[in-house]
Amino acid sequence: MALSWYSWAIVRESESAFARETENPAGLSSALRSFVTRVRGDFEAMQIGRAKYLGDEISYSQFPGEVVKKIGLQMMVAVRAMQLLRDARMPLGAQVASRMIRYVYGAEIHWDARIAPGTNIVHGNGLVIGGAVTVGEGCVLLHNVTLGAAFDPVTGVNVGPTLGKNVHVGPGATIIGKITVGDGSKIMAGAVLDRSVPPGSLVSPAPAVVTLRAPSAKRAGGPAASGE
Repeated sequence: MALSWYSWAIVRESESAFARETENPAGLSSALRSFVTRVRGDFEAMQIGRAKYLGDEISYSQFPGEVVKKIGLQMMVAVRAMQLLRDARMPLGAQVASRMIRYVYGAEIHWDARIAPGTNIVHGNGLVIGGAVTVGEGCVLLHNVTLGAAFDPVTGVNVGPTLGKNVHVGPGATIIGKITVGDGSKIMAGAVLDRSVPPGSLVSPAPAVVTLRAPSAKRAGGPAASGE
């Protein structure tokens, strides 16, 4: 029933968008050009990463196969398709695409998030990107990363972080609030960042606190351990 409703809604939204584009055909063509530019940028970012870390080279002709094999690139194509619907003034279609990304990849990415071309997702499961977030060109986002908004009492709206160019965000890191992460910074795995940092920063997680566990009868060989 839900899928049938979604299908009907997408068809209706498509019909409305077509009517709008008949009056302004530049809108859809502009959205398609942006889609191609973004996908090309994401693929080129993956090419650079593969050459740097794995020492291999992939050509544009390998794009179809790489989309099938590499989940991160596949996710980025899905994100760009979502943005295409948004830019083509099909908001309901963009919202449905966002939900499909969540169901298929286990990632929650808002359709209004500003994600520049050349973004590289690694693994991607558990990734959360809010609608007030800006991600700069060349950023690398690993799994279980949260880029979230916080309520700004001054403006009365939710505001999110802005990542500069070539920011690397490690697994499980959380970046939240109206902050700016400078170009070329690295946010290490598990770090929580709620304030702006300058370009070239290295943000480390809080050190783990290790204490001895309190003794128990079971570990000490008491009655619980002997079964009495």
